[in-house]
Amino acid sequence: MDKKELIKLYLQNVDKMFGYANMDAYIDERLKKYMKYCQSKKQEEQIIIWLKLLHENFGKKIVYLGSYLALQEKDMSYLNNAFNSAVTWGQLTITNSSCDHSIYAWNVLPHIFCANRFRDIENIFPKENGLSKNGLKSACSITNLVMYLYYQEPAWKQYVIEESKGFLQGKHTSEEMAVISTFLSLFEKDWEKFSLELANLCKAHKKSKDYGENPFTRKISFFAFGLYNFARYLYKEEAKNIILPQNEFLFEDFRIYQESNNYQTGQSFCVFEEPLLLLNDLEKIDLPIMHLTAGRKRTLDIENYRQEVIKKIQALHYNQSS
Repeated sequence: MDKKELIKLYLQNVDKMFGYANMDAYIDERLKKYMKYCQSKKQEEQIIIWLKLLHENFGKKIVYLGSYLALQEKDMSYLNNAFNSAVTWGQLTITNSSCDHSIYAWNVLPHIFCANRFRDIENIFPKENGLSKNGLKSACSITNLVMYLYYQEPAWKQYVIEESKGFLQGKHTSEEMAVISTFLSLFEKDWEKFSLELANLCKAHKKSKDYGENPFTRKISFFAFGLYNFARYLYKEEAKNIILPQNEFLFEDFRIYQESNNYQTGQSFCVFEEPLLLLNDLEKIDLPIMHLTAGRKRTLDIENYRQEVIKKIQALHYNQSS
């Protein structure tokens, strides 16, 4: 499928995914929310309101708009910037859930990889949280594989390998199986298998029946591209042995763009004007670490996280005024 067809496909499906037809629509949606919920509210109240309102499907809608604009304008910086902002908003707006840090595995993690923001792994999967045991099986396995590969904690190795290999013995979606298989081949540094599994993941994503997927979103496997980036980050020169999937828009164009720009992270996808300046500030702060609650069945400590965000915004304004 050529780029013109992808552009057409986005516009045909944008309403179904409650997305944005252009950048003006992206800004207007925030202006409407400001006028309805934030006007006349104190700064602290506004922060909490924005964190609750701008969920954006874990930042995915920002990435989809960035993909569309990158294609339309023939400029991959739109997508690079979209990933950067999606990583930020995907973390800031995480909502209460009944699971642990595994909630990030299918949602925010692929964007972190694509954005080359690997230090953010320490925000969503801090070492002190330990391995994931409370969530979707595939998400727990992905979380634990990433934590071992990133931190190289010897005590985790056997558990993580056995958990992942055990997962592959069960019945799961082809996309789940492909992701876990790709991580395991990365674990083993088997580049031939890794290359094959990347291609399998792209094929599996095209058949995804997950909630929110549509004919446009199925065309691009952000997880596959992200896994390539993660391999390059971990193993540097060895990753040159990877053979990338053929005829994939993201692999052909976006990889070349990132390589030519030395894999720099993007800028803010949108710089807002009055009365939305607080949204710029939320993208400027160093994001807090997401800890877990105490107890047997640990979950994300959302309330403390939000209080940390408020403190960081207040500190930012104090530094700007001093």
